Amino acid sequence: MIHTTLDAAEIAKVQDFVLAERRKCVSDREWQFRLRGYGYGVRPHGDGHVVTELLRARDLFQIDAAALRAPAPTGM
Repeated sequence: MIHTTLDAAEIAKVQDFVLAERRKCVSDREWQFRLRGYGYGVRPHGDGHVVTELLRARDLFQIDAAALRAPAPTGM
């Protein structure tokens, strides 16, 4: 179960950041390393990944596998 105090707008911002970082990486391991540098973690869970906040050791939200496979939005 995910317990977070972030509102929907904050979750959207963090999710956009996490997905942008994933598009820059060639592997899940590199993605996890990059996110650790920003204080976030990511771990596989079911059909997707859970993004965690490392400093407070709590789960923030889940990203489904379809979002990870989606191409980057145009105009970035």
